[in-house]
Amino acid sequence: MRNKYDQATAWLFQQFPSYQQLGASAYKPGLVNTRNLLATLGHPENEVRVIHVAGTNGKGSTCAFIASFLQQAGFRVGLFTSPHLIDFRERIRVNGKPISEESVVDFTHKIQSQENDLSFFEITLGMALVHFQQESCDYVVLETSMGGRLDATNVVTPILSVITHIGLDHQAFLGETLAQIAEEKAGIIKPGIPVLCGEVRPILQEIFQRKAARQGAPWHFHDEYTPDPALKLPKYQRKNAALARKALHLIGIDIPHIDTIKTWENLFDTTGFLGRLFPSSRYEEVWYDVSHNADGLSATLDSLQQMGKTSLIVVFGASNDKSLAHLSTYQSLVAVWYFCSFNNARSYTLPALTEEAKKLSLHEFHCFESVGLALDAALKHRRQGQAILVTGSFFLLSDCAEIQEKMKNQLCQ
Repeated sequence: MRNKYDQATAWLFQQFPSYQQLGASAYKPGLVNTRNLLATLGHPENEVRVIHVAGTNGKGSTCAFIASFLQQAGFRVGLFTSPHLIDFRERIRVNGKPISEESVVDFTHKIQSQENDLSFFEITLGMALVHFQQESCDYVVLETSMGGRLDATNVVTPILSVITHIGLDHQAFLGETLAQIAEEKAGIIKPGIPVLCGEVRPILQEIFQRKAARQGAPWHFHDEYTPDPALKLPKYQRKNAALARKALHLIGIDIPHIDTIKTWENLFDTTGFLGRLFPSSRYEEVWYDVSHNADGLSATLDSLQQMGKTSLIVVFGASNDKSLAHLSTYQSLVAVWYFCSFNNARSYTLPALTEEAKKLSLHEFHCFESVGLALDAALKHRRQGQAILVTGSFFLLSDCAEIQEKMKNQLCQ
């Protein structure tokens, strides 16, 4: 079966444009293709209760918390997220268990027999919704890709729409300003469907409130943090967890008996969620993350500082369509930067990365061909008391040996 699975996923990536592999050239906004696909599949989206989550930062974490809370409350839960770290099946899970290789092969063979012009993401969404229907999921937690209004996931009519923090990212597709990006994210607000917003800035809240009012959608705002006196939970995850609890409350499920801190500690086991201030079990004082834009990285560094990590080394890698200018603002928090390329066509090349780093006027930086070499150097040269953050693109984390091992072990269970 593994050989058939490898052939099926290879065909998917070759046949359908994938933003994960190609970047901008794969982006295909619009809902017509997805609606046509779901019609041929018998409209599986109408057979599941969906919680739809959009935002720039925090949406993946919020999805994982919602899914885990629902599982602990006794429900069967489908979880659709992107991108994946090492294996396609990570994107589609039921109660934490990835879709089987056989199911991927069967669905791919079905699609291969049809003529179409679908994107990789559209195909993957169709596969996920069929799988969730077949698995009789009580709830489905659906994460948007980069947008909202024209995102393929926006074909669903959810029972609740959730919007997390808005930041500057994917400006080439969503708009150059926060307001323009918020307008795109607001596209998931549906007529009469309750919407929960965790964005705190009034100028952006107003955009969501106006859209909700036009749609007759009940509006809810939530700006609370889960209590954590022991500081086991990163600050921004305390907010994501509180938002997830509020989401369940709005669909009539209250979970006072469920421990948020234990949920966080077991989030990988219950949902496959990995890469948000995930502590290394191999090295002391090393954390993995996927923060790369200004707001996300600021929140991550702030959380580490609150955890008492005041002298940081950052191992960082980004796709070549990402600006690195914001890294100059962290001079007081980061002692040394270890920049690196990663194994994906969208990575900065080493010469380009070195050239960009020189423009930043950082205290100290070094550049490496791979995250493995960069992390080895950081471990070798860090001083007493210095913590290491490995962060940036999902592709960067997918190259980390420890992440690969942990994910492979879980996928094989």
